Amino acid sequence: MCTFPVSRFLTFHRSPFTFHGLYSLSLAVILMAGCATSLKREGQCLASLTPDYLHAQEELASLEVSWHRSMTRRDAELNRTQPWLLASTALRHDLSPSSPPGAPPPVPAHYDSAGKDSREAYRRLIEARSRHQPLLAWYDKVYERVRTRTDEEAILSDVRLLLITGPGVVFYPLIRWNVHSVFWDGADPDAESDPVTRYCAERLVQVVALAEAVPGSVP
Repeated sequence: MCTFPVSRFLTFHRSPFTFHGLYSLSLAVILMAGCATSLKREGQCLASLTPDYLHAQEELASLEVSWHRSMTRRDAELNRTQPWLLASTALRHDLSPSSPPGAPPPVPAHYDSAGKDSREAYRRLIEARSRHQPLLAWYDKVYERVRTRTDEEAILSDVRLLLITGPGVVFYPLIRWNVHSVFWDGADPDAESDPVTRYCAERLVQVVALAEAVPGSVP
């Protein structure tokens, strides 16, 4: 959220109220009106994504634990079954050493069941990863956007504190543009074509529509 020392500004410029004071106050109001809007919107977007993000991470973690447990059971069954397979193969060879080896002995049912469980657990994990991947990717993008906005605003807030009470305030737009260019590498994160801006706008429309559809909910 943008922070701005309005009370301090008014204290310094209450009397006499010169043209410089009027211009500085007007500029301050304009900058205040615009600086918080994008950060607030993207912060709301991030907040709306967070419950779904946490639920997805919890589901994926649970499925991964289940998969590892199923592999542990499969490996344990393999260790129990392998000596039996070797002994069975050796016995068949002893009974008919000159004949070519035939079909391998059947795999015990308990090992076959453990293998199926492991494959099914892995299938569920991959399916969940694929299902949640878009959400996780957008959460990361919005999180990085909010963090960058916050870092940028922290610097600009310090600049305003230094400039707003003196004639140097007229240079604030230039300084802001330079800081903005460094943070965003010349791109415009507020453009309607920006992917994160467009995604958050659509996301918040959906959130409001859902809230209005549920009685007693707060948008």
